[in-house]
Amino acid sequence: METYKCLVADNCSAEGLKTFEKYPNIEVVINTKHTTEELIQMIPEFHAMIVRSATKVTREVIEAAKNLKVICRAGAGYNNIDVEACNEKGIAVLITPTGNTNAVVELTMGLMLSFARHIPIANDSMKAGRWDKKKLSGTEIKGKTLGVLGIGRIGAGVATRCKVFGMDVIAFDKYVTQDRLNEMGLDFVTLYDDLNQFLAKVDYLSLHVPVTSETKGMLAAAQFEIMKDSAVIINCARGAVINEKDLYDALVNHKIGGACIDVYSKEPAKKEEFPFIELENVICTPHLGASTNEAQINVASLAADQIGQLLNEGKYIDCVNLKALKK
Repeated sequence: METYKCLVADNCSAEGLKTFEKYPNIEVVINTKHTTEELIQMIPEFHAMIVRSATKVTREVIEAAKNLKVICRAGAGYNNIDVEACNEKGIAVLITPTGNTNAVVELTMGLMLSFARHIPIANDSMKAGRWDKKKLSGTEIKGKTLGVLGIGRIGAGVATRCKVFGMDVIAFDKYVTQDRLNEMGLDFVTLYDDLNQFLAKVDYLSLHVPVTSETKGMLAAAQFEIMKDSAVIINCARGAVINEKDLYDALVNHKIGGACIDVYSKEPAKKEEFPFIELENVICTPHLGASTNEAQINVASLAADQIGQLLNEGKYIDCVNLKALKK
């Protein structure tokens, strides 16, 4: 049996990486503290690599990778990997989108409930010695309309949970049909084919789309004008989906009611660059979507298993550039 070496270039769950024990012909080397220059020096000896978001797999790294067959992102986003360079060298790029689905769904729900009931502000006021009961009267999410923008695994999970809370659920997704939603057990979701009509209906708008040329900045001033002035945006997807300057203006001018933001176009995010962070009608978290113990174990285990299956069995699981590789 041919032997391989896999570099774990970013911090991954040790428990999850134990999955490599199923593949004794793969030697695992963990080196998470390196510069790009150091990565370029070490990468020629490896056949596989696992990254999260910290390591930038640039064209220079790819060009130095003489033996690399596969890169697996332990997570869903892969904008830190030069996929075009991988295509040119025939290197598979894998992701593990199912590993953190539940974690993101639960954070979305937590943010929604926190906003509706002013939980962060109430907690801060109690710790400051105040009893702001009258000031902090909230709203209920029951009977409100949830709009899911992008109804894949995570969007579907949010929709299902919000249905249990008694919300009406609508969705906009150009790549999903009502028949497909019905097959997924989401027959309670009303699918819209007009974005403006969809946005005008929502009380809570939950974003679950990747950043592409089509989705970048898709929510901007024109869209905020269409939305209810009480509407709340929840973004646990990617920061660049929203025009963040326009978001700030809409929040300050009460074009929308509020926002719950976990992701930013530049991270780590600073309040000087993203002034909406300091607004009272905003709840912000530091990209915690996948930050649960369970999710980190899941994505590391999936990454190990997908690499093992590709190297030993030629199986391409959740490969984002499979079409390019087959050309």
